[in-house]
Amino acid sequence: MPIWPKEPDEEPAITSVLIHLDSLSACERRDLANALLRAAWSAALENTRILLLDLFIEVDEASLGGTR
Repeated sequence: MPIWPKEPDEEPAITSVLIHLDSLSACERRDLANALLRAAWSAALENTRILLLDLFIEVDEASLGGTR
């Protein structure tokens, strides 16, 4: 059962965000910086994680004597 009586209309994707840093407290600025760094780090590591997972599968199958 849907929560809304009708499905919401498709909205265009958000292409930019404006954040007024002057209105944030020092703690909020620190939290924002940490969140942005975590997002950038995660995006940069995505290909590395995939590569390591593929390598792990290869090693795991080789240790069991099987081939891929």
